[in-house]
Amino acid sequence: MLQKILASLSFLVIGDVMLDRYFWGDVERISPEAPVPVFNLRRITKALGGAANVAHNLRGLKVGVELAGLVGADPEGEDFRALAKENNIGISALLTDESRPTTVKTRIIASAQQLLRIDTEERHPLSPEKKEAFKKALLPLLDQVQGVILSDYAKGLLNSDGLCEWVIAQCQKRGSPVMVDPKGLDWSRYAGATCVTPNTKELFEVAKAEGLYTKEMPEVCEHLCQKYGFSFMLVTMGPQGMYLHHPQLKQVFPAKAREVYDVSGAGDTVIATLSAFFTAGLPLEEVVNLANTAAGIVVGKVGTQPVFLEELLEATGKTL
Repeated sequence: MLQKILASLSFLVIGDVMLDRYFWGDVERISPEAPVPVFNLRRITKALGGAANVAHNLRGLKVGVELAGLVGADPEGEDFRALAKENNIGISALLTDESRPTTVKTRIIASAQQLLRIDTEERHPLSPEKKEAFKKALLPLLDQVQGVILSDYAKGLLNSDGLCEWVIAQCQKRGSPVMVDPKGLDWSRYAGATCVTPNTKELFEVAKAEGLYTKEMPEVCEHLCQKYGFSFMLVTMGPQGMYLHHPQLKQVFPAKAREVYDVSGAGDTVIATLSAFFTAGLPLEEVVNLANTAAGIVVGKVGTQPVFLEELLEATGKTL
């Protein structure tokens, strides 16, 4: 029954998409040229990162998804499109921007230990012409989905002037929830969203900018919800779990990770799981428990990977 409900849902994920590239190998000696390890490359893999990892997690939960973002006119952009299609992610609103490269994070990993990360990116906002083209691509999709996720990685797309505000206004007209994984200190562009999911560091950076120097987390969340009109907030706290701030429920959910190998992408898993089960109509406490469990599963995986519905339900004792 639950699987049927999830399969009937469709989301639009809007945000900064990335190609995550992994160089896997081992280190057996130090270079004679400099005090650095000599990395023996064994294989290369690629994965969907950033906002695309949110979309991949939704697909892992059997939810339909359209992905809206930008790639460059380069081979990495073609690799990204191929990966998205391979994972049944809609890309009709994935536009090519010739003024930037595809954002790529390349990680060098030996024995499950990350040695180095190399980033290729350009962070400028959209040009007025590209922004209008992007909005035109979004409009038909907004009529087809049951919810929208804004996945902000501060790579330029979602701080384009007025874009977030326009998306949220369009969703309010349609009665669609908007979930936001935020970045930066200016949250005014997210005003009117249903939920915002910062981590502790992001929350208190915003609190400092708002002048809330001595406030505790519940007071900070209450201030931000009131100021920006959020229905609720979910703060991810790493090893301390999560804090839900809702008018009817303010609760800490202890972390459920058994082993932690890689925390990259955990926030993507949280917002995807939260959005899917919230829109499916489950009680909020149960929704957050599921998101918390999903986070515990994904940090036990190496590299950017989604959580799958079957492993989530097995971990919680639920049935399909």
